[in-house]
Amino acid sequence: MLVFRQRSPQGERQEHAFDHHTVDEWLEVIRRFPQQNIHLKITGGEPFLDRKNFRALLAGLAEMKHIRVGIDTNGYWDPAWYDGIDKSGIWLNVSYHPSQADFDGFFNRLLAIRDSGFTVTMVNYIVAPENMDSFEAAFSRLDREGFVVNASVMIQTGLYLSRKERTERELDVLVRHNTPLDLYYKLLQPRTKGRLCFYPAMTVNIRYDGWIRIGCMDRYQDLFTDGMPELSRTAVPCPQEQCDNCVDMYRALTDEPRYEKPVKLYTLEDYSREFSDFRCAGRVDDLEVRREAVAYWSGQVEARRKREEAVLPVLKSAPVEQAPTDRVFGFVDAREGKFYIQAHSKDRVWVSGWAASGPNGTPLRELRMKIEGQEIAVVHDFFPRPDVAEYFARADLLQSGWQALVYLPALRPGTYELIVEATDREGLQGTLPPWRVEIVA
Repeated sequence: MLVFRQRSPQGERQEHAFDHHTVDEWLEVIRRFPQQNIHLKITGGEPFLDRKNFRALLAGLAEMKHIRVGIDTNGYWDPAWYDGIDKSGIWLNVSYHPSQADFDGFFNRLLAIRDSGFTVTMVNYIVAPENMDSFEAAFSRLDREGFVVNASVMIQTGLYLSRKERTERELDVLVRHNTPLDLYYKLLQPRTKGRLCFYPAMTVNIRYDGWIRIGCMDRYQDLFTDGMPELSRTAVPCPQEQCDNCVDMYRALTDEPRYEKPVKLYTLEDYSREFSDFRCAGRVDDLEVRREAVAYWSGQVEARRKREEAVLPVLKSAPVEQAPTDRVFGFVDAREGKFYIQAHSKDRVWVSGWAASGPNGTPLRELRMKIEGQEIAVVHDFFPRPDVAEYFARADLLQSGWQALVYLPALRPGTYELIVEATDREGLQGTLPPWRVEIVA
């Protein structure tokens, strides 16, 4: 996969693939790949906004007939910029974020992109809790135009990680717009660490700066100076606690009983075809899948209730430490015994912790995370932390937990501070102790 980034919404310059290597250099290094069947997935940022360099890249890739190009885009660009480009080997996954654009404008751009000769393989509709009401009407319009729509419900991901419940309506959207296999991984999030997987035997991940790694493994090397790392010839144990939930990843697990097809290079076209066949077969009302999903999330709610009840007897005893009564306070969680975050520039990292208000209890109104003055996350959902309520012997501090999966900004190797600012329901503000972030090359 090739990752591009261009400019921030504020117009500030950010690191970009062509800041590191020219188009000709990128094309030359891609030509060196020995594989005869390559699916090159390009993501960003928004790749299409770089009219000069990206057009030249696509023109060069079109000459390599063994490469199929898949591009993640938000569709917010003029397809006329790419007139004359051979689009026969290009497939688009167009995402719509209701919080970022109006649907009528998006829909008209989508039609223009398709009319210009691009193949829109799938529309990825990001359904968040605040725009659930607009989904059905938008889906009907897209469906009537023949677009395959994937509903990505933004709950338990990104800034919604702190939500521990799904409503029946949210479950219904997921069940109707995802296959049973994808539901299993998106809803139940099974543990995958140690399970054998062929994904590292088929996939490399290339960053915007030319650094490359095998699949989802941790070790990077410079593609331009060190060449391509050797792919595994066998399945290898998954290094992650849970799969990242990309559809091509968990389909490469060797022991997944819900996927009976042979392991192969799984493309966006395969996913679109698989989902269309599922819908045409009339299986979207599969009651067994629905029951399993409802049972799981009902179990999550019940488990949370029991955890809360278990705290109450403990609160009768004296606190381990007195909570401050005049300010907002809290802490970032250590992960795997590390009291810091170590990552690459622009990596996606999991951050969690707790925060509470001494005078006003919990939950808070919001929590904001910043690095070098750049805001990277805003959290509005909080979940129970019985350990915090028990520690301070205060039941009103129970809903203090927070977590988020966030992208780090472009940072040079070095040490930085993650600043977490919290605001309670009455507007009282406080800053948690800063958390060290180490950016490695």
